[in-house]
Amino acid sequence: MSFKELKKNHCEQGNLLDEEQWKNLIAHLISRGRERALYLLDRAECTEKQIRDKLVAGFYPAIVIDAVIAYLKEYNMINDFRYACHYIDFKRTKKSKRQIQQDLFMKGISKDTIQQAFEETEFTNDDSIYKILEKRIGRYDLEDFNDRRKLYQYLLGKGYSYSEVEQAIRTIEKGE
Repeated sequence: MSFKELKKNHCEQGNLLDEEQWKNLIAHLISRGRERALYLLDRAECTEKQIRDKLVAGFYPAIVIDAVIAYLKEYNMINDFRYACHYIDFKRTKKSKRQIQQDLFMKGISKDTIQQAFEETEFTNDDSIYKILEKRIGRYDLEDFNDRRKLYQYLLGKGYSYSEVEQAIRTIEKGE
């Protein structure tokens, strides 16, 4: 709150707030918290954790943050399952399942929700490994042991299993 708003609500250092002033202050903060959250959601879809972190960074009290999150959930403005499904669909040709799981977990989505989203979207690593191989295969001579090893290491580092990498490279070699 700005100093002007604090003074308007008779909030000065050393003064105790009566119950009505406290309720007005919390109502005002909830209103501002909602506006902030809606602004964030207008720019991009967010997870509950992302909204919560932004409000904490804005020094909103926990009671206000909980009220804002409840409001957003009531109107289905934040939904971690929906976010996870959209994220998986968007990244399915660029990242492995492990990378997507890691990204979603870092965004505050639970492992159960992530697993449900993968089941809902019917994700397979085949979607992305072949796309990545198509881009990178020209850089490597698969007959050369060192180049082949580098390609394997690159794909393993991206979160694919050894068997997936081996199968994909064999399929690409047979197709050439």
